[in-house]
Amino acid sequence: MRYNLKKLYFNGVPADKVRTTSPLKSMTDDQWRELVEMWSSPKHKASILPCLLNCSSQNKCAKNALNREKVRFHQMTGSRCYIATTHALKQEKYKDEPPSAIDLFKALHCSSKTGFNESAKEAIAEMESIAAAPVEDGQVVKTPAEVVAQVLPKSKFLQNIGLQLAAPKRSSKAINDARVIELEAEVAAGKQDKEELKDEMETLKKKVEESENERRRLLEETEQLKKAQDELKKAQDETNAFFRRMFSKE
Repeated sequence: MRYNLKKLYFNGVPADKVRTTSPLKSMTDDQWRELVEMWSSPKHKASILPCLLNCSSQNKCAKNALNREKVRFHQMTGSRCYIATTHALKQEKYKDEPPSAIDLFKALHCSSKTGFNESAKEAIAEMESIAAAPVEDGQVVKTPAEVVAQVLPKSKFLQNIGLQLAAPKRSSKAINDARVIELEAEVAAGKQDKEELKDEMETLKKKVEESENERRRLLEETEQLKKAQDELKKAQDETNAFFRRMFSKE
């Protein structure tokens, strides 16, 4: 809050133009003047001077400021983390029945002074709309955690409150073991392909041998037929010669 107040009402504002009364109803004028006095003190300015002089630090501060502005759902749990606040809520407020993920989202993003901000209101409205929507035949009712995950797909809220564990990081040994298994499968597949190719080649070789044997058989039969034809022709020639001699004697 102090960061936002300083940004709105102090940074870049001339000293004689800085407010002397509190801009918030929840803050008294004396509390506001104490803040202005602290921001104006040489000690406070000296503490931020190195950051302003150092280019890299200045860029880092600027990036952090931009990141803070991008946050849609500001934590409203004070100095306690999500887990500690969630545990306290379960012990104090939700004794009989454990709270759902939607209940916890409401409880952890509601300010005791200002209530919900606009982003939280929109998210809650969408969650309640999805949870209350009728379920068609064949569909499974979504759990509150699934509803929150659908509305906040990039948020780590469920993980922060312990309803969704972070994905475990795979160790280098696990990665290597998985790669070994993959390589063994590839090698096995390669061996299988080789065996299949070998079988196919053996089958083709047998077919070639059978074809060669058939060609040889046909060639032998052709030679035999040729010899038979030659013998038949020789016999006919001899027969013709015999008849010619007989006719010539007559």
